[in-house]
Amino acid sequence: MKATIVGMGEWLPETIRSNDAWPSDFGFRAAASADRELADAASISEDRYGAIVARHVAAEAGDPFLGSSRRRVADESVTSWDAEAMAARSALADARVDPHDVDFVFSWTLTPDRPGQVTAARVAQAIGASRAIGAGTPVACASGVMQLTLSAALIESGRARFVLLTQSNLAVRTFPFGHPASPSVGDAATAFVVGPSEQPGILALAGVSHGDFHDAVVWRRQEETPWYRAGGPMYLGSHDRAAARQLVQDTVRFGAETVTEAARRSGVPLSAIDVLACVQPRRWVPGAIAEALGLKPEIAPQTFDELAHLGASGVVTNLLEARRRGMLRGRRDGKARTVCMYAQGAGFTRLALLVRWGRD
Repeated sequence: MKATIVGMGEWLPETIRSNDAWPSDFGFRAAASADRELADAASISEDRYGAIVARHVAAEAGDPFLGSSRRRVADESVTSWDAEAMAARSALADARVDPHDVDFVFSWTLTPDRPGQVTAARVAQAIGASRAIGAGTPVACASGVMQLTLSAALIESGRARFVLLTQSNLAVRTFPFGHPASPSVGDAATAFVVGPSEQPGILALAGVSHGDFHDAVVWRRQEETPWYRAGGPMYLGSHDRAAARQLVQDTVRFGAETVTEAARRSGVPLSAIDVLACVQPRRWVPGAIAEALGLKPEIAPQTFDELAHLGASGVVTNLLEARRRGMLRGRRDGKARTVCMYAQGAGFTRLALLVRWGRD
């Protein structure tokens, strides 16, 4: 028995915040801010990846919103498990799977309701998955791709039949309104359902972790007070600003190298990839990685214009966007589409996974 994705879902808050919500002097203040490590790139390398990055960074120069136009904002009363449960119900309905048939729930949340708390058990209880085992998968923005790999292993080994995967990114509440990176994040929750298949669905994974980027993107305070002691508000920032800027420069290279390795392990030529579903820390990242692979940027849909950066949920929203555009429909020759998912998560881990998609 093989494993495949049988359903997807998302939850998006109703509130839309457009760029005119920021004061007219936001650009001036953002440019002068000392907290620009998540908004700036390091000096660009002179290889072919660097040339792609340099072109896109130059195009967004002077734009304090980094290409974002709108983003969704969750009400403060919405918890991460609330958001994930709503996305989970949507995915289960899409898959036509009863919650009682779910064996495992894997979750990731950017903003746990309490430090160290895993939302999976609460999500399972909320949706009626009374038989499920809940577990967290903290691989930051790469969590969804890691969840898919773990799910495939469980199903193909006979230890599970259906696995529910949830991701939530309630990021807006984590940034001070005036932070240079605050406009480029949005709120959302997403979900996958993975189930059995006669044909291979979830193919090879490739990836690597880089401990040298461990401090590049972290929860921090203005003071260096640990999170478990009293102090000021926490927000996403960096304890290694040079590494944070370096990640922006290396994103295209990391993406292209990881996708290339996943394709090699799957025995799939790069030219056969129909859709690239990618994280979107910047508007241009999905298309730039496709370009670096020698593929048309159009195969990499992005939702940054409307939703901004969504962490691990960005891969799913972009895959849903591909489905809305008809990009996941079977080929005229009857063959399934080939989808590649790429994500990179703070810590730092980068992952690429190939999937055969035979369902619209």
